[in-house]
Amino acid sequence: MIRINSRYIKEYDNPIDTNRKDEIKEKLFSNHPMTAWTNIDTTISKEEIKKIKIIRDKIIKEKVDILIVIGIGGSFLGAKAIIDSLNPYFSSKKPEIIFAGTTLSGKYLENLLNYIEGKNVYVNVISKSGNTLETAITFDLIEDYMKKTYTNYKERIIVTTDKENNSLRKKAVVENYETLNVPQNIGGRFSCLSVVGLLPVAISGIDIDKLLDGARNATKYLDDAFIYANIRYNLEKENRVVELITIYEENLESFGSWISQLFGETQGKNGLGILPVTNVYTKNLHSIGQYLQEGRKICFETVLKILKSSSLQTKEKLSLQKLNNIVLEQVATAHKEGQTPSLIIEVDEMNEYTLGELIYFFFLTAAIGGYLLEINPFNQPGVERYKYLVNEELKNVR
Repeated sequence: MIRINSRYIKEYDNPIDTNRKDEIKEKLFSNHPMTAWTNIDTTISKEEIKKIKIIRDKIIKEKVDILIVIGIGGSFLGAKAIIDSLNPYFSSKKPEIIFAGTTLSGKYLENLLNYIEGKNVYVNVISKSGNTLETAITFDLIEDYMKKTYTNYKERIIVTTDKENNSLRKKAVVENYETLNVPQNIGGRFSCLSVVGLLPVAISGIDIDKLLDGARNATKYLDDAFIYANIRYNLEKENRVVELITIYEENLESFGSWISQLFGETQGKNGLGILPVTNVYTKNLHSIGQYLQEGRKICFETVLKILKSSSLQTKEKLSLQKLNNIVLEQVATAHKEGQTPSLIIEVDEMNEYTLGELIYFFFLTAAIGGYLLEINPFNQPGVERYKYLVNEELKNVR
């Protein structure tokens, strides 16, 4: 169950115009381009779920040590967010999921190649276009390692890409790699509940059926998503242009980063949008917390509050979960006194079902917020610009 708590932000919680709300609903649920994610049954098919489970079972049966997931942006953030949110802080469970292709650091890739030496490795490379720079370079190096290490390397590489011809698809056909098709009408940042995110999630041991059930039933939070999106819209009009995605459980940090990408890439265009920043408490209370209390009044917080996650108690028999949430409420109170408002999103407990609900809720909020700003929520021209400039410069150095 998800609940919106706006008591620390009431002055921005104004009703949205009914006609505008109906217009946005029509855009979201009437088969407009890039909105296939609004229906879980068009996000991923039963056949794709079955195929994912077959691959998962094979990898588990073969006692694989490491699955390397190669991708950047929406090709990895959602899966990493789900895996980090639902798995223990410390685990020796196999296979270990390693995300690569998110950096061009030669040191990182060199260390990764050294780390996987002698281990039982599978690879899942994810790229819709097939030519994303970070992904392509990392995959070239990892693929070369796999070819040198395993006679059956073809069975160990899974390619998730567009079903149309691109360089990655062509390579997969030539090498006879297992393939999954990136959905056509779902952008990367909305794709974690498709084959893009669910293969590594399933291999990590998470129940993807429960995750999808949660998302499938989360349309009931549509009105809550409108409330949150409208609060953000009203805050932006008042020059509250920085949003701290604040968490009190550090294993949700990747989830905060996924929200940051979802909001930033969806709404940060045409000189508009709020800058979303992931913020971890209580770790940051003596740094970011100070700024929010007494710094410039350009910020607000969206706080994820988990009501139940641990039964551990202090020596005085005080529940640490209760203590964590006492701190959460009092920080929100203090920051409100310091003129930094907070919106709290309460979740009963974090499991596959509730995380599926949360993901879909944030999908809705991001898209609704884009429509409120009267921009296209589903493009990302700024990201394409840096890619173009890098490719142009590379022509001069090759």
